[in-house]
Amino acid sequence: MTTMRRRYFRLMGSVAALALVAALAGEARAASYAYATQNVNTFAFSSTPAGATIGALTTQGNDSALNTQGAIPSGIAGDSAAFDPAAAFVGNGAGPGQNVFTAVGASNPDYSRGDALITQPGFSISTVGEGFLTPPGRETGNGSFIVSAPITLTQAGTVTLSFNYSNALSIFLSEGPGLASASNSFTFAITTNNGTTVLFSSAPTAVNNSVSLTTVGANVIAPTSGSVSITSTQLAAGTYTASISGASRIEVNQFLVPEPSSVVLLGSGLVLGLGAAVRRARKARSAS
Repeated sequence: MTTMRRRYFRLMGSVAALALVAALAGEARAASYAYATQNVNTFAFSSTPAGATIGALTTQGNDSALNTQGAIPSGIAGDSAAFDPAAAFVGNGAGPGQNVFTAVGASNPDYSRGDALITQPGFSISTVGEGFLTPPGRETGNGSFIVSAPITLTQAGTVTLSFNYSNALSIFLSEGPGLASASNSFTFAITTNNGTTVLFSSAPTAVNNSVSLTTVGANVIAPTSGSVSITSTQLAAGTYTASISGASRIEVNQFLVPEPSSVVLLGSGLVLGLGAAVRRARKARSAS
């Protein structure tokens, strides 16, 4: 490599580095928010032909919250319990407290949370995930559950699970690049008595919905409610395990992005550096 070329590449590297530093110094902080909540209640179980029996319930709720990758404050929170795990919260302040399923909103930046509650008698399940992130980083929030019980069919037939529901989803991304996503899920399954083989599974769309954004915008699924009835396939006489599981989950993810003026500065620096290198090259040729 000639001396002239070495000088050219050194100059270009220096100009690009200075422009990049200037661009990074002007990076903007975007914001993303996500909220998901769901309640399922008024469960009813029946069989055709009639005569199926259901045993004692086994319940498990799980809450988790994560704030990482440079987000301030950062950390992990979580809990698991049969009916009412402690609400998971990572963020500024003490959080909304236990069993708050309404939206906290996007007024106090940098928090994530998850919560689940299984109640008896009356048997209802509530879940929530929510997060608001301004600095660069990643957050997740999750409230999930699983409830199972043995069912015995004295003769071949089908089983039906009916319940009421209400849910809502809301997300926004004020500046990209980033991610804001929220989802609710619910699955009813029947397995062999030892749980090793799934004989029937259903995830109705009314209680399985999601929204996601990777570009600037907002997306809201307004609160909805209704009833769902799920009937299994034909089952032989015997004892099985019936289970329902579900969750409300969110994820928000933000990256630093250059201000438009910084992007222009970066491009201008490269153009100026290239022009200077060309002028030096012409002078060198003229001198030789």
